[in-house]
Amino acid sequence: MRRILFTLALALMGVNAFAQTISGRLADDGGRPIAFANVALYADTVLQTGTTTGEDGTFSIECGNGTYNLEASYVGYERLSVRCQAGDLGTLTMSALQLHEVEITASRVAEEVNRYVVLPKPEEVEAAGRTLVLLDMLGLPGLKVDVALQSITVDGGLAILQINGKEVPMARLANLRAEQIKRVEYSNNPGIRYMDRGASGIINIILKEREDGGSIVANGNTAFTTGFTNGYLHGSYHRGKSEFALEYTLGYRNYHNVPYEMEDCYLAPTRNVVRSQRTNMPFWYITHELTAEYTYQHDDSTMFVAALRDNLFAKTLSANGTMTETDRGVTSEQSLEELQHQRDNLPSLDLFFTYRMPYGQKVELNVVGEYSTNRYDNTLTYSAGGLAPATYATDVDGHGYALSAEGVYSKRLSKAELRTGLQYQHNFAENDYTLYGTTTSMTKDNAYLYAELTGSLGPNVGYSIGTGAKLFNVSDSEQSKRYLRNLSTARLQWRIIQQLSLTATAQYTPILPTLASLSPVFQQTDDVEGQQGNPDLQPSEQLQVGLLLRYTHPKGYYAIANTGLMHIFHPHFDGYRYDAGRDLFVLSYYEADRWHVPYGYLETGVKGLWNHLNLSFAGVYFHYVSEGPEFSHTRDNIAAEINVQFFWKGVVAGANFTLLPRVKLLAEDYTKDEMTQEVYLQYRWKSLTASAMWLCPLNPDGYSYEVQGLSTVHPFRHIHWTADNGNMFVLGLTWQMDFGRQYRKSEKTLQNGGYDNGMVR
Repeated sequence: MRRILFTLALALMGVNAFAQTISGRLADDGGRPIAFANVALYADTVLQTGTTTGEDGTFSIECGNGTYNLEASYVGYERLSVRCQAGDLGTLTMSALQLHEVEITASRVAEEVNRYVVLPKPEEVEAAGRTLVLLDMLGLPGLKVDVALQSITVDGGLAILQINGKEVPMARLANLRAEQIKRVEYSNNPGIRYMDRGASGIINIILKEREDGGSIVANGNTAFTTGFTNGYLHGSYHRGKSEFALEYTLGYRNYHNVPYEMEDCYLAPTRNVVRSQRTNMPFWYITHELTAEYTYQHDDSTMFVAALRDNLFAKTLSANGTMTETDRGVTSEQSLEELQHQRDNLPSLDLFFTYRMPYGQKVELNVVGEYSTNRYDNTLTYSAGGLAPATYATDVDGHGYALSAEGVYSKRLSKAELRTGLQYQHNFAENDYTLYGTTTSMTKDNAYLYAELTGSLGPNVGYSIGTGAKLFNVSDSEQSKRYLRNLSTARLQWRIIQQLSLTATAQYTPILPTLASLSPVFQQTDDVEGQQGNPDLQPSEQLQVGLLLRYTHPKGYYAIANTGLMHIFHPHFDGYRYDAGRDLFVLSYYEADRWHVPYGYLETGVKGLWNHLNLSFAGVYFHYVSEGPEFSHTRDNIAAEINVQFFWKGVVAGANFTLLPRVKLLAEDYTKDEMTQEVYLQYRWKSLTASAMWLCPLNPDGYSYEVQGLSTVHPFRHIHWTADNGNMFVLGLTWQMDFGRQYRKSEKTLQNGGYDNGMVR
């Protein structure tokens, strides 16, 4: 008995020795509590545990005997570090950052030198439901979110999508629940790292820490009366330091009413052809994306992610119509039929590792392996009364693989951060043109070394400067080419006053030819046309400079004015030339002289009007100049759009309307964008979210696309409509279920009558 009591006493002493706490309260310089701040406890440089402050700024962390480093951080405040032992630390004061480091606006947006950091408001999270709706609410400069079509662009270009710093496909981010989000990091200047990919911006979603348990999310959207269906099923389970996830995404379209009107002229000294076509091109396609992902989070400093994906795509197009053709003065009426099949399969393995080291150092490693198989068949048949049908066919089998790797090292300095990295990609593609008895194989090696420095020059000026070297090698069975080019970027931000900032940017980027544009294989399309690549293409260079003036009022009013210039030296265009030997007009690539576009952009609006309304209006002016060996064209264009969004508790309603479409001049072609018209309504009730979208409410003909060519060899006008999109209603339903500790936690929140505010957990 005495031995048992002695053992019990030792156990109680152990509990007393190791199950102690460090507690305190975080406040700003005015004594106001800082809610939902991160608090982490370190033994030397090794993370022990962490928590977040409550609404009153208080925190409590279990610890053992000994001395620890306690670090507290929150957007807009200087990081706080305290050397401490178990006990009550009282009130700890966190000082607001200076203007050159960050600015906090009324909408909880922190504007840093090279990005915006957003803490979504609780009412925004409650109404949004899904991440796409939430991003549409934030009103970040240059960011355009199409909720109906599930697309994101930044300044009209490619957006890099990330979750916790790891790049993810669109489906993963689009169906993420808003209440999982801790903060949003956004940049409309992706810097030197992503310039090689032509990216215009980065969206990085930082998730809240997970408790043990899992979740299942199912989402479906369909138009019922039209072949329009999107589906998503995601299941994940988190236990300890590991998380497992399975995901399936479906996209299906089956459009029956897709009219085309085409007027084409083919002009040469020895042959003139005029064509007028009226066709309907119904099509269907289906995409399947499957993902199995494993994440191991050893601590806040170390994370490993392995993802196995497979993307499958199938498409069939069947066109029928009539064509009036005048060839060398002879006019004929013909019927035409076209049948096209396409099959693609792209499995991949993606490995990602990140590790934060002492003294502000961080390492990221990423390796991706992809294997591709594809098949493309196209048969075009012309029939005229009394004559045998003329058939033109293309039959291509292809396969290939790509291996990509990247290593990135970054280090925080006293007033700057240095990042350097190396990217490498090896790509092999082989295509068998069955009907021509030709097989081509091409290899591409792309190495990219870069470095970037971001920091401040004073209390109101920040900068970012980067440069990189790109070594590009492409070879086939006949020749090999190697290019060495420089990429550079610079950004300077001046905080004029607290609510007004001026940003200047400059970027220099080489544009390298694609494998398809370099392919020497000739394919005949019909008795008039053919197509072929150009193995002699050389890289072109793009220079872009801009000035952005941004004003933000504490009550949510804002205005953005942006002016700049895009200039491409010797751009790659495609166009027709007459091949006398083949007696055909051949579409091929060539190098023009320049493509020059000065522009001006203005956006104004208000965010959080009466706490429930967002309004914005944007207009842009372009002056296009396109010059080549035998042409010179200019075009002025004004485009404008308006966006309205209302949110209240679980309801969000919005409308996006194009007032004036953008008309682009590229080479000798004018392209008119569609008139976007979308109205959507969403309602959340517990674990269910119901949505309704109305596309093209003012245009029963649906989205229209128009291209006009000014070439002296091939003047043309093409216009087609996705008429099935006209006046289309799409209904959607999302269901989520949480289980395990995570479910019990959310259930408790519901019982308390409050809503998890979506901040740090």
